[in-house]
Amino acid sequence: MLINRAAILLKAKQPAVDWINSSDPIENGISITLSEVNTESLIYLVPEDVESDVHAQIWVFNNAELLLEEFCHGWYQHEDLWPEGMGPKLIEEWFDVEYHSMIVDTVDDPIDKHEM
Repeated sequence: MLINRAAILLKAKQPAVDWINSSDPIENGISITLSEVNTESLIYLVPEDVESDVHAQIWVFNNAELLLEEFCHGWYQHEDLWPEGMGPKLIEEWFDVEYHSMIVDTVDDPIDKHEM
């Protein structure tokens, strides 16, 4: 079934990975790679009126602080490790935005929603 949502996927760029590796370096000197960071990217279901790449970019910019907080919290729960200036400029520096307009639900069961 086609559902009445669009989807936005944020794909990390190297500056986001550089932040992860420099904020709290792993003791053995092994760094996280861009590929590893993008293995489990969050997908955001958005209203169907987000109907183009431009609309998706606007939605991301309007929600930049929340999206960045979710990303940073996923790596480090101590907010003192988070960067300053968490807004549209940092979103643009750290992520590519992928927009998908057609979402097909292949499961008949209802969708369970849980607070993050």
